[in-house]
Amino acid sequence: MSSNEHNSESILKTQRIESIEVFTLNRPSAGNSISYELALELEKALVSVRADKSLSAIIITGEGEKFFCTGGDVKKYASFKTKDELHVVFDKICDVLDLIEGIDIPVIAAINGFAIGGGLEVALASDLRVMSASAELGFPQSRIGVIPGWNGIERILSTVGRGGAMKLLLTGDRINASEALRIGLIDAIAENQSVLETALALARRIQSAAPMAIRSVKKVVRENLYSSREKAREVARDEFASLWFTNDHKEAEAAFAQKRQPVYTNS
Repeated sequence: MSSNEHNSESILKTQRIESIEVFTLNRPSAGNSISYELALELEKALVSVRADKSLSAIIITGEGEKFFCTGGDVKKYASFKTKDELHVVFDKICDVLDLIEGIDIPVIAAINGFAIGGGLEVALASDLRVMSASAELGFPQSRIGVIPGWNGIERILSTVGRGGAMKLLLTGDRINASEALRIGLIDAIAENQSVLETALALARRIQSAAPMAIRSVKKVVRENLYSSREKAREVARDEFASLWFTNDHKEAEAAFAQKRQPVYTNS
């Protein structure tokens, strides 16, 4: 396994493993919480890899074994005096989560520890979620007199439906990995290997699909979530027709006929 790690002392660690980029939230003493500075670093990292056609997936995880992300940096945010101060920071974080959701390649949250409040919102902005067997998830905001502030209600509804979402949002209860898997909040539990290795294995499985098709899947899914039914169907129709005439589709058909693995060229 080839890897290349950079800025290991940064509040955001980045590491390239084969064609997969790993972002590690690196504030373990603060529960890997999202400060304004960390939001800016994550935004910069996402923008820098967005146009990299050699990249097949992104994994987001937390430093250490205790915390994936505990949400906002409560100690710093306690100093806010006005709505404008709050909006400057929280709107930026919302923009970053939109970047995570909107990037063309799959994003996998490797939930290595507690994903609480805004930490669960970060995980929900990802396409797929794998979770350590000992980790826990929850939306405790109602217990401290607020609601998820980074569009987490929207995302939890589209992920698990109204019933499961309301239970988490209203009770503030934490749930374990088995319950999260049962309600469809996560996609896999890391049982016999680390959560990062589990996420890498999932990313490698996705690599067997045509890169252009993966990008189209993400585009059509976003349209279905946020556009009208008519618009989503129009986009799906156009994407299908465009993919049909690509070299990668022709290669896949030839490979099937020849009983071999296709070699995609992203064209």
